[in-house]
Amino acid sequence: MKNYYNTTNESGKQLEVFETKAKTQNEKIMEFLSDQKAIEYGASQILKLVFNGTIPLTSVRRSITNLVAENRLRYTGDTRMGSFGRQEKLIIVNELLTI
Repeated sequence: MKNYYNTTNESGKQLEVFETKAKTQNEKIMEFLSDQKAIEYGASQILKLVFNGTIPLTSVRRSITNLVAENRLRYTGDTRMGSFGRQEKLIIVNELLTI
């Protein structure tokens, strides 16, 4: 699964840095959620709790989308009001992988 989408057409070392950063971002999310397997979270909560608001919310959402596509996370079917006044889908660690 692709972690970095290179929409700015980077190349060389800069592309490598961005790709590594994207992988690290996914792993930080998984590390946090793996310790909280029974709790549902939204993207804005992860932004606050994992990244202290230091990266764009769209980056968190992209990581979540990638992790869902990899079956590492799943959407619960529930939503809640996010910190930016919009409903957001809730995610949880995919239990099938924790059995």
